[in-house]
Amino acid sequence: MMKNKPLIEAPAPWSLMGHGYVVLVRFDPGFVADQGFVPEPLKGLFSGGFGTIMYVDYLSSDVGPYKELLFIPGLFAFGRKRYYSITKIYVSTEDSVVNGRNNWGIPKELSDFEVIRDQRTEIIRMSRGNRPCVELHFRSLPCSLPVTTALIPAGLRTLAHHHDGRTYLTTPRARGVVSPAHLTHALIDGSAFPDFNLGRILCSVSIPHFFMTFPRARIL
Repeated sequence: MMKNKPLIEAPAPWSLMGHGYVVLVRFDPGFVADQGFVPEPLKGLFSGGFGTIMYVDYLSSDVGPYKELLFIPGLFAFGRKRYYSITKIYVSTEDSVVNGRNNWGIPKELSDFEVIRDQRTEIIRMSRGNRPCVELHFRSLPCSLPVTTALIPAGLRTLAHHHDGRTYLTTPRARGVVSPAHLTHALIDGSAFPDFNLGRILCSVSIPHFFMTFPRARIL
């Protein structure tokens, strides 16, 4: 992590490009309530749906390259509507932390990442200081398919976050390719990141490359 440098001020929208992995998981409400790092305004409002763990290596963004590991337990009730919400997220630069909170209310925290690649195997390690927190091993397969969020209704890809007493609604757009992948190992410190091994892992995919737009949030 770089320190003692001026922060970049980068208001939305953002354009991003990179690659990563997605793991889909089903969680019991009890796990979400006890171990999902749910913020106070959303406690008791979990409404099911698919949980998601994402590791993303942004090769370019409006604040430069950075890495990210995030956890979405599923849907939460926001009044009469239900939206997905990120309850735990780590990124590798302070620029991403500050702008992510200011632009979209996303509760980003700073951490260190180490990535080891060997042909189709990739090992991702996330730590804070000298404390190891998460280690994930992925093996991807060579076949791939094009994907686009244009086929998904906007309501199902809208993220909602509470921040400083306000609600931020953001509907990102993305396109790229996906490939089947296997999560072969996951070692998680549950005090730093939700141990999704305790849920029912449904599938994993590799995203060899993608292009994404994060628009300006609607603030309520």
